[in-house]
Amino acid sequence: MFQSPLLAGVAALVTASLAVPPLAGPPGLDPARPVRELALAAAPDGSLVLAVMADVGTFSSGRGTFTARHLTAWRYEGGAWRALGGGPLNYDHPRPVSSLNLALDERGTPVLVWNENYGDNDLVVFRAYRDGAWTDWRTRYLGDDLPYAARTRAVAARDGEPVLAWGETLRSPYGSRLTVRTWDAGARVWTRGVPFNDTTAFSRTPALALGGAGRPTVAWLQGEVLASSVLAKRWTGERWEALGGALNRTPDTYVASTRLVLDARERPVVAWLEDVEGQDGLFASRWTGSTWEALSGRLGTASASAPSLTLDRGGNPVLAWVEERGGIGRVRLARWTGRTWRDLGLVNRDERRDARSPSVTVDASGAVVLAWREDVGGVYRVQVRSFAP
Repeated sequence: MFQSPLLAGVAALVTASLAVPPLAGPPGLDPARPVRELALAAAPDGSLVLAVMADVGTFSSGRGTFTARHLTAWRYEGGAWRALGGGPLNYDHPRPVSSLNLALDERGTPVLVWNENYGDNDLVVFRAYRDGAWTDWRTRYLGDDLPYAARTRAVAARDGEPVLAWGETLRSPYGSRLTVRTWDAGARVWTRGVPFNDTTAFSRTPALALGGAGRPTVAWLQGEVLASSVLAKRWTGERWEALGGALNRTPDTYVASTRLVLDARERPVVAWLEDVEGQDGLFASRWTGSTWEALSGRLGTASASAPSLTLDRGGNPVLAWVEERGGIGRVRLARWTGRTWRDLGLVNRDERRDARSPSVTVDASGAVVLAWREDVGGVYRVQVRSFAP
């Protein structure tokens, strides 16, 4: 394990222990403003993009006060992080923003999706970084008076455009609908595909990945909260094809936090949380082409949350997650060796400080790169570490 030179010149973003100078120039991150969400992703060539939501102050809406946040993004190139865009990326200021998604398409084009709150509603809004500038897609927004719809989504990118797995509550009959949605540029509307879930059941937490031809594979949770299944399907071009049965180790139990990636042969690897004697255990399985192969047993020993999943250059899964002990979040990392999980242990800068929001990917050298936010002197700051291939 080693600290990569990847992070030189990013002190506003990385741990103080790296002893590097402050990030030069705007937009920067005010070290007094807490980071609330982050996402790290790698393009097919391994280049990195980091997106961050951070508090910028308290404001009044006329009906009460709220905390405004700014969304900013960087690309790592030439030995340093370079800000993408000249300022905050959220459309309206000041405004609460949340529910950050970052996806990179097959050419490395960053696509951002997030929620902007407008009093009673969360609107889901979009941008892509094309030809050196961010698109203005505020008129593409999606919104609903039900928070379920605004937050039950997964995001991928294709040809510089977002692709969504999107959830909607059905009022009558009872149930929900999960579909893949894409933007129709000619009609200027979001199209809705064939539902992939049982619409008579309550479904949630979709995960989404696109194959080389842009065909989606999905995983999701279906059933009542305490009696659910982890399910997966792929689009054949004509219909949704089920990939085996339920993945969870115990049938009809509490499950959460579905994650999905595709290997080089477009076979999915899925991770999720599952009840283990009152704790949230982290599990993973791989599709062999005909069945689900359990990747050993539970990872870690304490209640898990916020899993992040990627594949290394050998196609082996890498998982980061948070374990809670005494109200303190500790970020952990493990790599699948082909036979078992190699636990890389606690990665916090300070195990006594709360750490959250891990986001893991693999860079151009094959190194695993992990970003998260951690309490540093009472303020959540972005931390980044790199681990040898």
